[in-house]
Amino acid sequence: MLERNYKILLWLYIFWFLGSIILISLGILPSRITGVHSVFLIFTGVFATVFFIVQYGKGLGSAITILIFAVTTCIEWMQLSFAEDVYTASYGFMIKGVPVTFGFIWIGLIAGTHVIAREITLKVNIDWLRGGMYAVIAATMVMIFEIIVEPISIQAKQLPFLGNGLTILQFSDVANWFLLGLILHLMIYFILSLTNRWEHLKYPDLKSEIVVVYWIILAFFIFLSLYVDVWATITVGLTANLIFTICYYLSLDSKPRIRLKKPKT
Repeated sequence: MLERNYKILLWLYIFWFLGSIILISLGILPSRITGVHSVFLIFTGVFATVFFIVQYGKGLGSAITILIFAVTTCIEWMQLSFAEDVYTASYGFMIKGVPVTFGFIWIGLIAGTHVIAREITLKVNIDWLRGGMYAVIAATMVMIFEIIVEPISIQAKQLPFLGNGLTILQFSDVANWFLLGLILHLMIYFILSLTNRWEHLKYPDLKSEIVVVYWIILAFFIFLSLYVDVWATITVGLTANLIFTICYYLSLDSKPRIRLKKPKT
């Protein structure tokens, strides 16, 4: 019942996404982030939060969600204070100048990168190697996502572009988000490993649904990037995510079948 309800809500979310794309294309909704878009993006984090809780339990799932939200919001605030930039009010409610929407976007992002990187590295038998590969793959996906989001973020801060969406701060920002993604995923790996929750999911059928949610948020920002005319970042982001997602589905198909032992005669 839970899986069915989750999938029904996901289909409604997909129709919401398609409706938003159509309305933006027709000029009814603006091509920049507004309060309506913020609500849509917040629901991405809600889907991811539910995923963490149903897979790992209320305590552990809530702890992972709070960890992601708190750490990423603090880092966003520190970066904002250092750069002395200001976000417009179009993102909705803010905490110390940082839109709450960002925290929910990060929850949805980390849930997607966690599932994809976990599945790719699940069959690696050496613990430290598996954890390292998982964290690096996931952090790379976070970095690539930041490359796509950066032009939209710059537009929200009303800062000028320096050509093709690249800015003076972008390269340092990308490196910082890679480190943040690396640290977050290492923490998640250690938490799940220490609690013996790494190898098994309570509802394994829902992991592909969270990958769909990840692609919805990715596709939404790619679509908005078309209006900013940053083809290089779109190409890099789309290509890299396609490669990682293909590896994810190949990992699903390549799982060895469990052989039943024959009873001794």
